Amino acid sequence: MLHKTLFIIVLCVSPVCLSAQAVANAVLNKAVVETGDTFSMRILVNNAPAEPIKVDFAPWAPTLTSENILSESAWSRNGRRWQRQYTLLLFDSARLELPPLNVILRNGEKLPTNPVELSVTPTPGGSDVSDADTIRDIQREPTHWTDYWPWAAAGLALIFLLVYFRRKKPQPVPQVIAAPPPTTTIPPHETALKQLAALEQQKPWKNDRTDAFYADLSMILRTYLERRYQIPALESTTREIMPLLKKTDFPTTLAKALQEVLYQSDMAKFAAQPPAAQQHEKNLHSARQVVMSSAGMAPTTPTAPTPYSNL
Repeated sequence: MLHKTLFIIVLCVSPVCLSAQAVANAVLNKAVVETGDTFSMRILVNNAPAEPIKVDFAPWAPTLTSENILSESAWSRNGRRWQRQYTLLLFDSARLELPPLNVILRNGEKLPTNPVELSVTPTPGGSDVSDADTIRDIQREPTHWTDYWPWAAAGLALIFLLVYFRRKKPQPVPQVIAAPPPTTTIPPHETALKQLAALEQQKPWKNDRTDAFYADLSMILRTYLERRYQIPALESTTREIMPLLKKTDFPTTLAKALQEVLYQSDMAKFAAQPPAAQQHEKNLHSARQVVMSSAGMAPTTPTAPTPYSNL
């Protein structure tokens, strides 16, 4: 076991890691915002050989244009990860399912991010009259009856026209306008289970896209953990995530299964060493059981995947 551990450590710092496939992620700091309220989005690019050129927001038009982008930071680098942060603003309330953005790399490659979901709710108005400023009196000139006769004549003419058209035209049937349904936020576990079902239907490993399968599987689990337990799972390593979860109400009985799935995903993404073919569906099933059990949907404890041994 010790020899395997030392070999994995050497493998992770070898040129094989450096040649791993680049992956881009889009992360919002809020899942629900009010109209007119700013929110931020981080673009994380792993394993890019050089600083990316730009992020193409064309897939989000016309929902979000350049006028909705208040600011953008310069690209910063932390190890093998490039990061850029945007400050965004929206004025229309809606429930948005935004498609992937394209990160343009130096070699001309377009690297797609993950899709994101965002709920924009109307900003509630104030109802306390005491919040209004004190009304100051206006200095007025003395009034005279001649000041009002044009208004009186106009009022009489308007009354005459209203009576005339009221008698001439039938009354319209009033239309009942239904109130729009309230905006609801999708729970993190429902989003994760929906994404896992789509991934299971696609079965990327059957199309020689095993590395993409484990990149998506890791992203779904990390996004769920970050939204459900409010930890920085998307920007933390697998080794860093487990101590963070110990400070939450994450069930300890699920820790081993979660750690094994994330570990095998890391080996497939960064070391180009995916597990055996029969493990792909087992890892997908384990990820689903972790989400369901931690959300209180599955009473049984999931079985951890077979430990990684494709060395």
